[in-house]
Amino acid sequence: MRLPWFAFFARHGGQFVVNVNTAQLMSDTPPIFTHIDRYLELGRTILSPALYLGAGLQPYWMKNAAYTPIADDAPALTEENVQALVESCATPEQQSVLNEQFAVDFIFSGPGGKYHAYLYKQETGSLMVVISLSVDTYLQQGVDCGCSDIHLPTACPPTWRRFGTLQPIWQGAPTLTKQDTQALTESFLDEAEWKHLKEIGDADFAYANEHGRYRASVVQQRLGYDLCFRIINSKIRTMSEINLPEEYIKPLTRFTNGLILVTGAVGSGKSTTLASIIQFINEDRHDHIITLEDPIEAVFEPACCQVNQREVHHHTESFGRALRAALREDPDVIMVGEMRNLETISLALTAAETGHLVLGTLHTGSASRTIDRILDAFPVDEREHIRIMVSESLRGVLSQQLIPKKDGTGRVMALEMLVNTAAVANCIREGKTFMIPGIIQTGKSIGMRLMDDSLQELYLKGVISAEECDTRSTDKVSMERFLQDHPESSIA
Repeated sequence: MRLPWFAFFARHGGQFVVNVNTAQLMSDTPPIFTHIDRYLELGRTILSPALYLGAGLQPYWMKNAAYTPIADDAPALTEENVQALVESCATPEQQSVLNEQFAVDFIFSGPGGKYHAYLYKQETGSLMVVISLSVDTYLQQGVDCGCSDIHLPTACPPTWRRFGTLQPIWQGAPTLTKQDTQALTESFLDEAEWKHLKEIGDADFAYANEHGRYRASVVQQRLGYDLCFRIINSKIRTMSEINLPEEYIKPLTRFTNGLILVTGAVGSGKSTTLASIIQFINEDRHDHIITLEDPIEAVFEPACCQVNQREVHHHTESFGRALRAALREDPDVIMVGEMRNLETISLALTAAETGHLVLGTLHTGSASRTIDRILDAFPVDEREHIRIMVSESLRGVLSQQLIPKKDGTGRVMALEMLVNTAAVANCIREGKTFMIPGIIQTGKSIGMRLMDDSLQELYLKGVISAEECDTRSTDKVSMERFLQDHPESSIA
């Protein structure tokens, strides 16, 4: 039998620190319960993913990724208290294993769903840890702590991506078993989604609870199920809040036609940027906006514009079909969540050319590579015509990265910006996109800037480290020379 994870806490201390206050131990204030369901019901009030109940200790729950007392003045549990809790959820057979082997773990049902209990006997008294197998409890932790993603993988502990770094939600967290992740999956999928998952092996969809909205993905793999959730910020942030250069972007949003692209790797903040731009248009213009997303993330309330939002695979079959339908709905602005294939790119260009302002995203790392990505999607015999279309319809490209701050308090955006000028359009028509970085370098007066310039600016302000500045740069030789001339020790 594997030794429960918290046994190592008990033996080696880990990072779970208990400060027992004498006054608290003498207090007779509840909560002291003899049935585990009472603690589970209490934990549901804050969507706590774990309870820690040990003889000689106050009752603890997990809150903001740390164990804290359920109540500051709660008394310590006695050995009799813990034994009663064990008897309230463990079968006689499980209790027998505990007494013989000093450790046992099992899954049981309680208020709000299923739980995984870990029981351990030691010299100082019995320990009992209960882990929730409800997805919502882990999502709440992520929302409370400002995370971008929550991962619940088989054979790994629950993890999150916080400030760009993937790490366990709490130190010493248990490894999720195949049975755990199946229970977690069953806790939030409806019947149709569960059937689809069993048949296809993966499912992607939007998920919402009373605390927020999430982009959910569940896949079946060799060891079991893996669950991943992208936390969607319910508040649409303004361009100034995410440090976009408003004086240069606002003019792009006032075109009546054309194509604006937001590019970057997965998790680089493209959706946040796109939402802030759409919200500005919503408040600035008097037009009809249609958004096509997979899934719907930011929810727009109509301000000065009429706003319709459609979710691919829920309201429509595909981006291509949705784009075709959108062209018959008298739109002024169309937002395409992802231009992922030839059909979508072709229709977006057609819409931009025929009198609509189209905003979309691509997974490219720079402005020049974005142009190449669009052109390369088409057959060779069509590219000359497509180059002309792109040169005439493109309005601008925003290519971005989210970089961990040097002080560890969050992430900051580095931005490359291309504005379509006569020189840029000529490079596109003639197939000389390799010249675009040079044009950006000389176009700073109209808002253009290279990614390396943005990185250097953040470095000189002391926001990001030299290592991040170097590893994320495009021109490594120039960046290394810059860093040698500006050593980190000299940055204020």
